[in-house]
Amino acid sequence: MYTRWSSELTSLLEPSYGTKSLRIGNLEYHVLPSDEQAALLEAAPKLDSLIEEGNVQKHSKKSTASLFKAGETIVFGKHVRFHQKAFGLRFRYFLQPSRSFWTAVVAKKLEEAGLGTPKVLAVGERRTLQLISDSYIITEALKDAYTADKVLRSQPNSYELLQNAGRLLRRLHDAGITHGDIKLANFYVQGDSMGFWDLDSAMVFSGQTPQKWIIRDLGRLLSSFILTVDDMPQTQDYFRNAPEIAQVLADAYGTDVQTFLPSYYSYWLKKIKLKHDFG
Repeated sequence: MYTRWSSELTSLLEPSYGTKSLRIGNLEYHVLPSDEQAALLEAAPKLDSLIEEGNVQKHSKKSTASLFKAGETIVFGKHVRFHQKAFGLRFRYFLQPSRSFWTAVVAKKLEEAGLGTPKVLAVGERRTLQLISDSYIITEALKDAYTADKVLRSQPNSYELLQNAGRLLRRLHDAGITHGDIKLANFYVQGDSMGFWDLDSAMVFSGQTPQKWIIRDLGRLLSSFILTVDDMPQTQDYFRNAPEIAQVLADAYGTDVQTFLPSYYSYWLKKIKLKHDFG
């Protein structure tokens, strides 16, 4: 288990890595090396207002994600309000790093594996008596990047995006990483390239990715693709064939379709109603 004191995290936060750190009240704030470092250090005292009053992308009682300016650069920031979550979840992070800090670790692993993900620029958290109340992450804002489900809607009756996602997922697993929340919305497409974002549920393994997590990720990706195409009015009846779609994904990933298709049928079909021919 990774902890708040694991070397994979602490090495990123050391001055020797180029990181600069501040403590303001109960806010522990670390800015990793980048061209935006000075501007993000200046942003520390007003971090909450910058995120809450920025160009909000997603908002709920428990979190806010937005785009805001750091100096002359637009960046992406997310504030998670753990004090609005159940006590048990907060206690879980007594030893474990907050999701913001963990994302920085996973992003570094993806970078080392040559996989695309937004660069983490800064992380922060607030704790009282070591109990987390808030976490913050700031990353680069990718220009002209779109969620894969949005891109898929402009490519009706095509397997190209699914094939690209399957090949990318294989590379992630080969690097000993599982995403933890695989769906088309957590792949991004930027021009001809594709990558991952929203890494706070990811897991990193010292050896091979366990088969159960491979099956889970493949099943979730298949489900996400089918749910998206089912909701598209342009989808033709011949394209509503789950076994065929699963085979396309299996071929792109490089595995036997029976590795994950039975689990998909037994689990996901209990939860969702689809228009597909299930063979």
